[in-house]
Amino acid sequence: MRIVLITAMFFSVIMAETTMIKDPKTNLMWEDTQHAENVKITQIKAKEYCRELTLGSFDDWRLPTLAELLSIVDYTRYKPAILNAFSHTEKESFYWTNTAYADTSDEFWGVNFKDGATSNAAEYYDRYVRCVRDIK
Repeated sequence: MRIVLITAMFFSVIMAETTMIKDPKTNLMWEDTQHAENVKITQIKAKEYCRELTLGSFDDWRLPTLAELLSIVDYTRYKPAILNAFSHTEKESFYWTNTAYADTSDEFWGVNFKDGATSNAAEYYDRYVRCVRDIK
């Protein structure tokens, strides 16, 4: 395993084809694979994907909350409005969270990394997913 300092706050852990971003400030580790940039799935399948994901030697991945996903937005950037440490992000698309939208039972919040805006969508729409895990 090789650890490379990306910024003062983020580390990129690179193991063969596997890339993860470690944020010591929030104690979160983020998936940063081609899947996060290339595959759109429903919110229901996104939760399942994260639960079943094994990345590196970790198998405790989950779908992030809205607050967690917003913690990696960089509002000084555009297309993508995400921290520089991340290599794989669809530049103009919505990413799922596990945070339910209060007005309906089948909608969830997400973040568009084009500009960091938040919005809600029905769980049956295909959107992108980036899994997260707690650093223990």
